[in-house]
Amino acid sequence: MSVKIGYKDYMSRFFKLGLIGCSLAHSKSPEIQLAGLKHLGIDGEYSKFEIDPSNFASKVNVLASQLDGLNVTIPYKETILKYLNHRDHLVEKIGATNTLVMKDGQLHGYNTDYWGFIKSLDAHELKGKKASIIGAGGASRAIIIALNDMGLEEINVYVRNVHKVEGTLPQIKKAKLNLKLYTEDIELKDTAIIINATPVGQGRLANGMPISIAQLELLREGTIIYDLIYQDTCLIQEAQKCKLVTINGSEMLILQAVQSLSLWTGEAITDDLIKAMRAGFKQPVIS
Repeated sequence: MSVKIGYKDYMSRFFKLGLIGCSLAHSKSPEIQLAGLKHLGIDGEYSKFEIDPSNFASKVNVLASQLDGLNVTIPYKETILKYLNHRDHLVEKIGATNTLVMKDGQLHGYNTDYWGFIKSLDAHELKGKKASIIGAGGASRAIIIALNDMGLEEINVYVRNVHKVEGTLPQIKKAKLNLKLYTEDIELKDTAIIINATPVGQGRLANGMPISIAQLELLREGTIIYDLIYQDTCLIQEAQKCKLVTINGSEMLILQAVQSLSLWTGEAITDDLIKAMRAGFKQPVIS
């Protein structure tokens, strides 16, 4: 019996899921998603597919014909858009997708980064406040839209090359959006939440920080330091020493994965499912 993805009648269905991107060796997505499938009692597999940009089109078409769903990560969240048959309203607004659902031979695109980011800040009231984002990569677009919808008054995006980024940020109506030049002494003391959306803090940049200890020391108590990298980076560690509120990227990673799994299976998001997928994140990386 064949069942369309997104339907509850999956008792005889084996879900074929995966992740596409570059440099996926250390990705935690398989551990998270397999824990979710196990919790739901659903049979399935979740594989990593590293794709070279030179053969992206042919590889995506093959995977789309073989799988039920895919997550999309760097550097393909924007590239994949032209291959979609359908995209939800958030994908239209954000201009990036990280979740694909295959239905009746067609690709449906969704953005679950948006919900994952908002949900990760459930415990914090940010309406009417100011945010600063360092970097303007693919994840920044979803975060800008999310912050706008959360009711923040002002969003500053700091980049090294303003001319390169101009015209690429999403359009928002509520919050004031400012694109500014990133320097080592940017003014941050009136910001309620500072988000690192750069790779500084991981890989060959593991010992680096996008803002200095001196800048952290100037921040008021209660300021949130949010690093999209899902380990505790130098930035997170130094912010904790300054007794600031810290959030690393693991929570957003887990929560966006939860919504992806819900889209693929049609299962509701519950606290128990989130708890199970958090536990999956803590498992050793599947090679």
